[in-house]
Amino acid sequence: MEKTNLYSITVPPMMKSLEALAALLDKLSSHADGKQLQWQAPKAQQEALLNSHLIADQFPFVRQVQIACDNAKGGAARLAEIEIPKYEDTEKTVDELKARIAKTIAFLKTIKPEQVAGKEGVKISLSYWGGKSLDGFDYATNYLIPNFYFHVTTAYSILRKNGVVIGKSDYMGPLPLVD
Repeated sequence: MEKTNLYSITVPPMMKSLEALAALLDKLSSHADGKQLQWQAPKAQQEALLNSHLIADQFPFVRQVQIACDNAKGGAARLAEIEIPKYEDTEKTVDELKARIAKTIAFLKTIKPEQVAGKEGVKISLSYWGGKSLDGFDYATNYLIPNFYFHVTTAYSILRKNGVVIGKSDYMGPLPLVD
């Protein structure tokens, strides 16, 4: 069986990274709970982390997670040539972000390999590309994958910057090691 195709390099790795991102939210929550001061409003530390930026002109953590989910569902749907699910960007809490990630993973699980494998030639255009397009292969390798990981990495980096004790294995998630 062929192991590498357009499906195998996009959908499963994005699901794995989204699962790791959900686990990072658990670490965010634990870290914030440990820093919460008695005089603060409940969940003030979580709210501060969720709204933290790496730098002023980048999106905050919450938006990084939303965009990573949007990239995953949008990219998979475009490659499979199906309708993209629409999510409102209303998440404000760890639980709401975890629910968005879970909903995105559930959608990705509905995408079958045969819906994406072999779609290297499909034409994909985004509204902000000024009427230009990429074929499915170039879309996946030059746009989707780098853009998805940019937002996952930025979310991870925001947590690191704020002292959440996480490392590379938290970012990567478990490896499929064999004996």
